[in-house]
Amino acid sequence: MVPIIVALVVGIGMGYLRLLPARVFPLTGKLTTAGVMFLLFLLGGQIGSDEEILAGLGQMGVQAVLFALAAIAGSVFAVKALEAVLPLKPAEKEGGRGV
Repeated sequence: MVPIIVALVVGIGMGYLRLLPARVFPLTGKLTTAGVMFLLFLLGGQIGSDEEILAGLGQMGVQAVLFALAAIAGSVFAVKALEAVLPLKPAEKEGGRGV
């Protein structure tokens, strides 16, 4: 867990201090999406190869769906609450990159 937090903090610091080349910023969304898709692919492979998880999938199914819906609802609520508390800068509202 510590290496994950360190990587996140270093990334935030590099972005905040503008240590990354400007040409990297337009790619970050696509790279993030590709990384998440790759991790989900690997997670699916791990779940598919675990007989114990596959055997209990029926029992876990309803609970997993409810948990996922609760996570989605909580995320949407948190974003809406943060938008109300932390208004966007004018450049961000227009789709530009606020500085």
